Amino acid sequence: MSDPGDTFTAAAGANRNTFWAAAFVDELHRGGVRAACVSPGSRSGPLTFALAAHSGIALYNHIDERSSSFFALGHAKAAGRPVALLSTSGTAAANFHPAVIEAFHARVPLIVLTADRPPELRGVGAGQTIDQIKLYGGAVKWFQEAGTPEMTDSSLRQLRAWAARAVFEAARPPAGAVHLNFPFRKPLEPTPVPGDVPPELLRAFRGAAGSAAPYSRGIAPPTAPDANCVERIAAQVRERPRGLIVCGPMAPVYAPGTEGNGTPAGRSEEAPFSLAVTALARCTGYPILAEPPSQVSAGDREIGRPIAHGEAILRAETFRRSLEPQLMLRFGGFPTAKHVEVLLDEHPDCPVVLVDPGGSWREPTHHPTTLVAADEVAFCGALAEALGATPPREPPRESAWLERFRAASRAAGEAIAQQFAEPPPAGLDGEWFEGRVFWELAGLLPSGALQYTASSMPVRDLDAFTPLTERRVRHLVNRGANGIDGTLSSALGAAAAHGAAGPAVLVTGDLAFYHDANGLLAAKQHGLALTVILLNNDGGGIFEMLPVAGFDPPFEEHFATPHGIDFASLCAAYGVALSRPTDWGDFRRLVRESLKSGETRVIEIRTDRKANRDLHRRIWEATAARLQEI
Repeated sequence: MSDPGDTFTAAAGANRNTFWAAAFVDELHRGGVRAACVSPGSRSGPLTFALAAHSGIALYNHIDERSSSFFALGHAKAAGRPVALLSTSGTAAANFHPAVIEAFHARVPLIVLTADRPPELRGVGAGQTIDQIKLYGGAVKWFQEAGTPEMTDSSLRQLRAWAARAVFEAARPPAGAVHLNFPFRKPLEPTPVPGDVPPELLRAFRGAAGSAAPYSRGIAPPTAPDANCVERIAAQVRERPRGLIVCGPMAPVYAPGTEGNGTPAGRSEEAPFSLAVTALARCTGYPILAEPPSQVSAGDREIGRPIAHGEAILRAETFRRSLEPQLMLRFGGFPTAKHVEVLLDEHPDCPVVLVDPGGSWREPTHHPTTLVAADEVAFCGALAEALGATPPREPPRESAWLERFRAASRAAGEAIAQQFAEPPPAGLDGEWFEGRVFWELAGLLPSGALQYTASSMPVRDLDAFTPLTERRVRHLVNRGANGIDGTLSSALGAAAAHGAAGPAVLVTGDLAFYHDANGLLAAKQHGLALTVILLNNDGGGIFEMLPVAGFDPPFEEHFATPHGIDFASLCAAYGVALSRPTDWGDFRRLVRESLKSGETRVIEIRTDRKANRDLHRRIWEATAARLQEI
């Protein structure tokens, strides 16, 4: 935006509230904010008007604040840049809290803006007024009470500095949410108030509005690892040929003042971390156990290629207990796969090297740990360089170790494929097995697609049943706090950010879908295209996998929680079509049609919880039997 006479600058001069809000929004845009989510409210009016008038910020309206906040989270995760999130005062702001917690733990940059009553209306019984000072506690990286607007040059400079700092604090590693609280007195609309905005401030604003250069900027370059630390770890690698590289969910990386991160929506090249960690694997001879949300499991590499079906392999007790890992290099969040932790528990003296750019101690197994506070890409490059001069000791043992995992990966893939190809009772062909969805999607989604996967059972099946593929599909999950709330809205926000880069898909369970059903409104409201695979087992399917399933009552009523919801009727209320495939061939047809439709469509697969548990068990048994043959 460069025309000082446009709607944005014209509205800014109406009164001090609109001017204050416009100056702040203008600086957010200069810092790199390109999207915002708002919910209706009166007290937030000045900021809503400013956001709506700014041509450089895409604005998404949501009636439900919780849906709005998770939409913003998904958008920020997919775009790799901070998203602004605005609510009015009172409990509206409190509805942001679950998404703020997820952003903190998943390291997603959000700029949370809450409108508030002025100080004289707090604590005196005024309506829609709660204590919003540090409302989100330790779940935000930075909090600022903005104060009521003051029309002085020094106050405006301070306001712009706050906006610049908000972008910087939200994005610098470890990324997360920041919170600014804006009290406003009336008028809350762009009602002209003569003399409210000094002419000299308005002239300065109109002359600067739309400038590409931020007033202030924070620069947080990638943290290089300490050379002595790298050499010590290189020595460990040389002495320990039986090592593992484990990659959990990776957070997006965004540098304020740039145009995005290493993997912005629409980029077809492999992410820098994927290339760096596979290069490191070639130097170490270590197998890579990488979950799809690490963005490492796709690509056309052969050497350094990750091991597929890691969870299925490590579930095979005979194979797992034959392993004696000597060292683990860990990147990203803690693995979703349960049996990585089981493997560590069986070898309590196996040291862990945890690389975390934020320097956070994310090692819940309490193994002997070396925490390296460094950029993951920089660390991989430095360690690979250190190992280049002196290759790992005992190459024959190293090769045998790596080949064991490669052979296990091939055997597990063959066992799963055979199970899906053979009819009952020998196989599962024709059975509505939830894990097969991920196997099928790997062959259906093109390069450039985005797949969001819900927590609970779907994310576990994602890791166990997604084969390696040369198609570069981005996998996103909400694995910060591991909740199911906001899943649909997160996926819709990600789809909005992903845009024309490729189709977007969500795989979700029925409880997660129901929990965020209000999010469906955004699909039609904002014209979003998302293919939703709804796995409906009428309750909490993951509880069938746990010991609590043996205690009924009260298991069925209070843990499994069957609901009997007719999702076709629920979707129809939001104008979204739902289809139920008749077999796997029909499923493939419906997915292909939905991917090309440019709409949000739901494909519902109805499964039986107890049968699904038994089918999982059969898969694990078939995989274990095949692994005994290698």
